[in-house]
Amino acid sequence: MMTAPMTPVRQGGAQEMHPEPRPRRGVAWVHAAVMAACAVVGMAVVVRYAIHSVTGFDHDQRMMLSLGTTPEAWSRILDLLGLVTDVSVAVCLAVCVVVAMLRRRWAVAVSAGVLIAGANITTQVLKYQVLQSVSDRNTLPSGHTTVGLSLALAAVIIASHRWRALVTAGAAALATFVGAGTVAAHWHRPGDVLAAGMVCLGWAAVALAVAGGLQRRSPNARRPGLLAGSSLVGVVLAGVLVVIIGVRPSFGIHDLPLAVVTLGLLGAMFAVVVGWVSVAVDRVVA
Repeated sequence: MMTAPMTPVRQGGAQEMHPEPRPRRGVAWVHAAVMAACAVVGMAVVVRYAIHSVTGFDHDQRMMLSLGTTPEAWSRILDLLGLVTDVSVAVCLAVCVVVAMLRRRWAVAVSAGVLIAGANITTQVLKYQVLQSVSDRNTLPSGHTTVGLSLALAAVIIASHRWRALVTAGAAALATFVGAGTVAAHWHRPGDVLAAGMVCLGWAAVALAVAGGLQRRSPNARRPGLLAGSSLVGVVLAGVLVVIIGVRPSFGIHDLPLAVVTLGLLGAMFAVVVGWVSVAVDRVVA
């Protein structure tokens, strides 16, 4: 009969042996299954409404056009989006894997690579080979958003539990700024960004299952409120930054309600995706 490994624990000068906590593989797989299901359903809804429905496509277009920028803001957004290239993705992927390997977290290194590579390849295949839009050219999902969000989620997975709350806030802020920036610059409609979020959520589910299944250490932190709050704070900070640099309703007060709804919808998606992944990682990944 097999017994759990024993860990020495010192109590009052005496050393006692306690069973070593086991990795929560079952919990990881449950989280992954629910995430994957939500990603598939979310993607189906976005595709049906945003590119397979003329009414939905027109509304998505109006939401994009409700946002405008000053010339200075447009230039700053393009400067940031211009950093998103194949080379930058490869470099960031390599950095994430190396950092995880230096910390001897082999399962995390594999899962981060799976997340980044899987999400970005899936987006390119869906956009150019699979999905068709009622318009002449399909732009769903957003490639820039996929890059920003997949790298942000990989950073959350790699971060140690001590720094995960701070990394979560930064990851949410970065992903939100990139996603909102593509809409404000009129590169993508909101539906494109939401679809990219579902792609990344789906591959985060795969990464979570990989990390939870391969690791041999047990997680040691459960802070759902802190991590969810950190994600929300990051999104709010990105929203404030977007307004500060010069993103405005295109036609003033007339477009203000729709512009607020557009930014609010994008912010809610990023807050939920980043926050959910962070909470799940904290529960099941050492």
